[in-house]
Amino acid sequence: MNGDIKYTDDAADVPPREFSHADAAADKAEVAFFDTVLDAVTAAAAKGATVHALGFDSVDMFLRAGYRAVDGDADMIVVRGGESEFAKARALKRRLDSSAKLILCPTHAYAAASATVYRTTDAAFAVLEKCDAPFAVVFDADDIDRNHASIFGELAALDLCAFDYAFGARMRGECADAKAVADIAALVTELTEALRGTYKDRRRTAELLVEYGKKAARIIERRPELLHASGAAQTGEAVRMLYAAEERPIGMRGETEMLLAAYVLDFYMKNLDGTGLEFPPDNGKRIDSVCEYFKTDVRHACVHAAAVYPPIKMRICEYRRDEFRTELAKELCEVKRRQLNAFTVFKRLYPDDGYCLKTLVDRTDLGLCLALAPDVFAADSMLSFLKQTGRLEKYIV
Repeated sequence: MNGDIKYTDDAADVPPREFSHADAAADKAEVAFFDTVLDAVTAAAAKGATVHALGFDSVDMFLRAGYRAVDGDADMIVVRGGESEFAKARALKRRLDSSAKLILCPTHAYAAASATVYRTTDAAFAVLEKCDAPFAVVFDADDIDRNHASIFGELAALDLCAFDYAFGARMRGECADAKAVADIAALVTELTEALRGTYKDRRRTAELLVEYGKKAARIIERRPELLHASGAAQTGEAVRMLYAAEERPIGMRGETEMLLAAYVLDFYMKNLDGTGLEFPPDNGKRIDSVCEYFKTDVRHACVHAAAVYPPIKMRICEYRRDEFRTELAKELCEVKRRQLNAFTVFKRLYPDDGYCLKTLVDRTDLGLCLALAPDVFAADSMLSFLKQTGRLEKYIV
């Protein structure tokens, strides 16, 4: 595949820089986990220190605890929310050139909480950026997003991320971290089973999601390249861009990717064989389509479009795909089985038992978004490889 995933500070102005998987997996002290915000703040600084809070309705809790709330540089930046809020806090820290200790308080996006990469947006496009690990992460079952189904979807989505991560490693002639892949499979299986029978017990569901959210965060902390590595994540970004361009509402990321994973898995299984003559991808047509459907400009579309492989690289990748076909087919079947079990739990976590999912994603959009996904969000996934084989071209209308 591409060798290394590309991460950028600002895709609009700076060409992507290379990120080393080896550096990301280097040994380092684990990020501290806490159960409450005040426990984390107390560990970070003594009373009287300054706090810049983001995502909180008020700063009264910090004032009552003896800290000072400020609107600029501070001893601590404490942020509550998900990935978009995390991105704002990191951007603030970078803009202030601050040495402030970053404390993240996720209400969802648990798996991303202690990773050394994070997803942000540049206009319509999403990009992955390198970052320092936070000082601490707070996992509080009393402060969890009400959409439990989406949180479960985010954690279950890691299963397809693990498959695509291993696929990308094979295409590069490398060995994937088998333990990390197995840990994710076990996490999805165990969480699915733990949630059965507790669908409507919101307190117990919250506790389980936080418990397994911590486990997911530790796995991603060790292997940040697993985060958003799947074809479902890529397709989810294409759906988000399309809906934003057409001013249509969209659900939370976890529920969107959970729905898309089923289609991506079936597409992978259908296209695993290498038979049939396909034409190389037409990047000119693809860039024009990204601009037309997602209402972005040519400069951005050209920056994000995945380059077409040279013939020798493509032949090697196709050979490896054929060489590992048996293993890939077995792994896809295992992921499919786990996802089918997880999907039942996912639906039951909604008050209407999943009835609302009928209109969450319009099926008529799936072909186009699947086809253009590799050119709007970079990942060494099987979907990106299928773009290179030309098998996505027929879905671009």
